[in-house]
Amino acid sequence: MTVKRSLSLAVILALVGCATSFNPDRIRSEIAAQTGADPQGILEFTLGPTMLSLARTLFAASGTETVPGSQPLAGLRKLQFAVYNLAPGRAQALDFTRMNVTGWEPTVRKRDATSSTLVLVRGAEGDTVGDIVLVTAGEKEAIFARWTGRLSRKVPEQIGEAIGSGGPDAVKRELMSLTDQPE
Repeated sequence: MTVKRSLSLAVILALVGCATSFNPDRIRSEIAAQTGADPQGILEFTLGPTMLSLARTLFAASGTETVPGSQPLAGLRKLQFAVYNLAPGRAQALDFTRMNVTGWEPTVRKRDATSSTLVLVRGAEGDTVGDIVLVTAGEKEAIFARWTGRLSRKVPEQIGEAIGSGGPDAVKRELMSLTDQPE
């Protein structure tokens, strides 16, 4: 039995090691590689378990629950978020759908004349996923977000709908609202 467990652990570690790594630095490097220029301005933050616990408490206290008894951030253990201001005239060269990605399942892959979007998931288990990555770019900005935890499989679909209805700016507004304190 120990040999089977060791072999299973080795296979899992090998597969995880082969997956594309996503973080703000990786996306900043991708932007520079595709556009030939570093982002002009950068806003990055990470919310870990302590800050997310505080945010859940604030949401519950403010009565902003969308469904009574539910919490908007339930299942989320970590959120990474970054906004990159793109160099003038370089945004059209940026196409996140061209990124070489391994170990992730694409749920949204969209490119048009003014934007590109890629939504990826991994760690699917039943009705949940473990990781969701969003990279999207418009004419002036690129956005990166990564959610880690046990999240509903509906989240990637909702992200895709937000992109479809309002583009990268709509997603930015929604993600930034997670950090707004209730009045």
